[in-house]
Amino acid sequence: MDREQNHMGKLSERRIKSLALKMIAGGVAAFLLAGCAAVGPDYVSPEIPVPEQWRAELKEGMIQGSMDSGMMAGWWMTLKDPALTSLIQRAVTGNLDLKEARSRVREARARRGISAAERFPTLDVKGSAVSSYSGKDTGSGDRRELYAAGFDANWELDVFGGIRRSVEAAQADLERSQEDYHDVMVSLLAEVALNYVEVRTSQTRLEVAEKNLETQAETYELTVFRFEAGLASALDMELAKYNMENTRSKIPSLRINLEGAQNRLAVLLGIHPGALHEDLSVRKPIPVPPP
Repeated sequence: MDREQNHMGKLSERRIKSLALKMIAGGVAAFLLAGCAAVGPDYVSPEIPVPEQWRAELKEGMIQGSMDSGMMAGWWMTLKDPALTSLIQRAVTGNLDLKEARSRVREARARRGISAAERFPTLDVKGSAVSSYSGKDTGSGDRRELYAAGFDANWELDVFGGIRRSVEAAQADLERSQEDYHDVMVSLLAEVALNYVEVRTSQTRLEVAEKNLETQAETYELTVFRFEAGLASALDMELAKYNMENTRSKIPSLRINLEGAQNRLAVLLGIHPGALHEDLSVRKPIPVPPP
């Protein structure tokens, strides 16, 4: 009887060892499958060829220089215009489109963190508390409090690489949102500089038109005196008046262009139209890049 029990014990021990070996082998195979197999093809970044030089031929006196990434990152600094530099800085901090693009980057970064967290075990902790009281009429009149706590852990083995692919997709979304942010940044800075140059151009043209109007008004008065003295014809007087009124008619459109450029700049900076009129009221020359 004892020999039979010993024999059965040895068989049970062998079965347990065999089952343990099978479980270990299955776990190793699952890890190997997780490392070798993955859902879907590997992502390959597209190659976009970039021309080595400008298509247009260089004019006389122009040479092809080397690309300076530091200078290109702050290209507006080469114009040496403090007002433009201040507007660029205000646009970076206040533009609404740039804030939206920045928030999309933060959202994509958070989604990538959520996808990456699925590779690790999840922990769940629960707790509860119950308080009961039995009256003296129906019970002992004692108050009882019951506390319970539970702890659980869960982990899904990524055998076929689905979680890994989701992390890669989230990383791709993050990189795309970052490039969208860069695209908005480049467009924003270009629009700020373009409208600033338009403001200075409109101011210069307006100043020239006002000076021309003063000169042509003096010429018209002089022509009138000459006509009254018989030294000029009526045609000369009407021609001088036409030139004066023609210049006067262009001034309102120049002021409208100046107003529109200032309002567009305000919108790009994330402020209400008209907020920059005082800052840009002093006329300054048009910024010119170095030779």
